[in-house]
Amino acid sequence: MGKLIVIRGNSGSGKTVTANALHEQLGENNLLIPQDYVRRTMLRVKDVPKNLSINLIKEIALFGIKNCRYTIIEGILPAAKYGKMLSELIEQADQSFIYYYDLPFEETVKRHQEKKNPGFNEVDLAKWFLPHDLLQVAGERIIAVSLDQETVVRKIIADLAH
Repeated sequence: MGKLIVIRGNSGSGKTVTANALHEQLGENNLLIPQDYVRRTMLRVKDVPKNLSINLIKEIALFGIKNCRYTIIEGILPAAKYGKMLSELIEQADQSFIYYYDLPFEETVKRHQEKKNPGFNEVDLAKWFLPHDLLQVAGERIIAVSLDQETVVRKIIADLAH
């Protein structure tokens, strides 16, 4: 059984860049599950309660937990919609490492605008923004605005070593 890593936060916070860097650094036998890819590309469903992506993310993650050293799930993953599923996965993994980018709205807008192809505007970001959307699970770690992406990846790697 493998370790579960969940990286959550609002759009523009840096979770996708962090998850991709972590996926690269962890090498082979780790699985990355991007919420947006599963929901938008694989299933083409809206992010509403009980949407199909919740169950598919869970099934893919269970495969990863059983067969891979690390399973990384990243996305906005609002607690109201995905919290129950994530809590169930946390129980299945040998160890779970849960991270939440707790950034102010203005910072998510700034980071989003730094992307090469932002795709969304400030109005969209405001509609989706959920302040302090913690899962309230044991060991949940907060990623503060003061930490750059490289520091966050190093911190997660160090956490995995313990």
